[in-house]
Amino acid sequence: MNPPPEPWPEADTTVAPPPPGEDLANRIGLGMLLAIGLLAAAAAVLATILLTRHHDRSAQTQPRTVVVTSAPATTATTTRATKLTLPVPDLVGTQWKAAASGLRRSGFRVSFATVPSALPRGTVTAQDPAAGKRVAKGSDVRLNLSDGSKQQTATAAPATTAAAPTTTAAPAPSGPAQVPSLGGDLRSALERLVQAGLAASLAYVPSDQPLGTVVAQSPSGGQSATRGSHVTLNLSAGPHPAGQASVPNVVGRRIPQAVSTLNGSGLRLVLLRSKVTDRSQAGMVVSQTPEPGKQAPRNAQVLVYMGAYGAP
Repeated sequence: MNPPPEPWPEADTTVAPPPPGEDLANRIGLGMLLAIGLLAAAAAVLATILLTRHHDRSAQTQPRTVVVTSAPATTATTTRATKLTLPVPDLVGTQWKAAASGLRRSGFRVSFATVPSALPRGTVTAQDPAAGKRVAKGSDVRLNLSDGSKQQTATAAPATTAAAPTTTAAPAPSGPAQVPSLGGDLRSALERLVQAGLAASLAYVPSDQPLGTVVAQSPSGGQSATRGSHVTLNLSAGPHPAGQASVPNVVGRRIPQAVSTLNGSGLRLVLLRSKVTDRSQAGMVVSQTPEPGKQAPRNAQVLVYMGAYGAP
C-alpha cells in the first residue's frame, strides 16, 4: 500500500515589511496628493471670487436704461422789458389842487395852462393826454385851468324832489334869446348856452358817438327862446355802455360832497353857477340834471348848478 501523499505546504501569508524607505515615499506621495487637492480647492475659490468681481464690474460698466417721466420741455422765450403804462384819469371839471394831487400820486407829472372859461376859477377845463389814454408812468399831463373870466349866471332849474331845499334863484332876464346850434363836446355846448342866457337839461340816448357827445337838442339851433329857459341836450350813451347807474340826489349838498356822491355811483360832475338871493345857498347844489333816480351810463356826466349869492 502506497503511503499517503504529503500535504501541500501552507502558503505563507505573512506580509513582508516594506523595504526601508518605501514607507516614507508613500507618505510623501499621499501628502502631495493632499496638497494638490487643497491647491485645486483654493484655485476654485479664487476663480469664483474673480468671476464674481468681473461680473460686478461688467454690470457696472454695462449701460442701463432709465425711464424718467417729466413735464414736456418748454421753449424758452426772450421777453422784452416793457415800460409800465397807466391810464390817464378824467380830471375835467375838478379843481386843480385835487387834480394835481391825484396825478402825482398816480405817478404822473403835471403842468398847467390858464385859459378863459365860464367854469369857476381853477377848474380843469381840458387835459392832454385825454382821459383813458395809456401813457408811460412819469409822463407829463397838461391841465387847462379856467380863469373864471367868462362866468355868467344861469337860472336854476326847479327843485327835483320834495326833499330838496327850495331854491331862491334870481329872476330870469326878460326878452328873447336865440338858441345856438350845439354839438360835440358837452362843456363847449354848456358854455355857449350860458353865453346865450339859457340853461341846460341833459338826457342820455343810444348812439354810436363817444360817451357824452351832444347828438341832438330841443329847441333846435336858430329858434327863439325866452332867456333863462332850458334847452334839452341829448347826449350819447356811448357805443359800448359799461352798464347803467342810478343818478343820486345831490341837491342841497356842498360841491365836495356832491362830487364824492356822484363818483361813488360811477358818475362825474359838471358844474355851472346859478345866482341866488339866499346867502345860505351859496356854494350848494341848487339843481341837477339828469334828475335823481334817472338812469345814466356809467362814467356819464351830471350837470349841477351851484348857488352863487348875489343881489337880485
